[in-house]
Amino acid sequence: MTFLSYKAKFGLFFLIFLTSFFLLRTEGEFLYTAAHKDLNGIGWLFSTTGLIFSILSGFLIQHLWDKWERIQKVVLEEVHALEHLIMFTSTASDLREQTCELVRNYLKHVIAHEWTSKTKLLAGNEAVQAIKTFNATFVASTASAQEKSTHAKLVNTLLLARERRILLANRRMPDIIKKTFLLSTVLVIGLSLFVAIESIPLDLMFTLAIGSLVFAIYLIVDDMDNILTPGAWHVSSALYKDFLQKIE
Repeated sequence: MTFLSYKAKFGLFFLIFLTSFFLLRTEGEFLYTAAHKDLNGIGWLFSTTGLIFSILSGFLIQHLWDKWERIQKVVLEEVHALEHLIMFTSTASDLREQTCELVRNYLKHVIAHEWTSKTKLLAGNEAVQAIKTFNATFVASTASAQEKSTHAKLVNTLLLARERRILLANRRMPDIIKKTFLLSTVLVIGLSLFVAIESIPLDLMFTLAIGSLVFAIYLIVDDMDNILTPGAWHVSSALYKDFLQKIE
């Protein structure tokens, strides 16, 4: 979700909202008049719906922010594990070239095939299998027991980081929560049109401000839930690409 798409969505929102507002104040005057006569009831309903929306949106933003922070750390951990694997074999020229080649293949596979929320955790992965095979070769080599143990820990760290990255990227809001949040968003925006204010300019300013704020919060939550889609809260494959370019 790019900045331009945010602008396009807000443009569409303003068009629909302003059309609804002026239709209500002209063609739907009887509805507006009824709301004005029962102002206390409409205000209470609007306040209750707004309270539910604020609690739900606060909970979702906090949860999704935590997921965003965690996946950022996991990406760093995965890249650092790859870098440490190369550094660990830097003293052995025969192993270093083989390790660099394996790491390059791993990075290319992640960039090309694993940067989507549909990535399968246990699907066949030639790059991962190659690293596991190389680790078995290293364990069978003449390296010392301490070197073998260190190498095995680095490989284990790498594979665990990959698994956590995929699990976090695949984790989305449950459908029932997402639909409830969408419903509360629509209700808050829709009910704001029935908060009766005699002055049309003041009414427009009040309802448009509330509607825009609520819609912006909805876009933020939707953006944070789609963590691999370009947007303000976006985890990209840039670190993998930079590291691949570095070792090539």
